[in-house]
Amino acid sequence: MDLIKDKKLKETLIFLAKLILLSIPLYIVIWFNISFAFAQDFLAYHIFHFLKFFNIQVSRDGFNLIFQNFSIIINKDCIGWKGILFFFALVLSTKSTWKKRFIGLFIGIPAVFSVNILRIIFMIWVGFNIPNTFSIFHDILWQGSMIFLVLFLWLIWWKATYLINQ
Repeated sequence: MDLIKDKKLKETLIFLAKLILLSIPLYIVIWFNISFAFAQDFLAYHIFHFLKFFNIQVSRDGFNLIFQNFSIIINKDCIGWKGILFFFALVLSTKSTWKKRFIGLFIGIPAVFSVNILRIIFMIWVGFNIPNTFSIFHDILWQGSMIFLVLFLWLIWWKATYLINQ
C-alpha cells in the first residue's frame, strides 16, 4: 500500500515539476514584455472583417475596433496566449506518449483559440447591448471561464488518454 502511495506521490511531483518548468515561458513573456503585435493584428483584422460581413458598423485603427458608442482594444491578453501556453504545459507535463500529446495539442489549442474568438465577439455584443456590465463579463466571468475551459479540455484529454492506456 505504501509503495502505491509513494509511486503516485512521485508521479504527482514529477508532473508538478514539469508543469512549473513549462510555465517559465509565461513569466519570461511577462518579465520582458514580449510583444504579440502580429497576433493582435491578425485577430483584430479577422474580427473586423467578420463584423463587416454581418454589416456591423465598425472601423479599425490598428488593434482598436471602433464602434459608434464604444471601442475595444485587442491587447496582448486578448489573444488567449496564457490559456494556450498553460494548456500546452499541462499536456506536455502529463505522462503520455508523444503521439497522444500531439493529438491533445492539435485539438485543444485550436479549441482554446476558437473559444477566445467567441469571447471577443460576445464582449462586442455586451458592449452594444449591456455596456454597464462589460467589466463584469470581461474581468470576472470570462477570465474564470477561460481558466475552466483550459482545465476542462485538459481533463477530458487526460481522461481519454488514461482510459486508452488501461
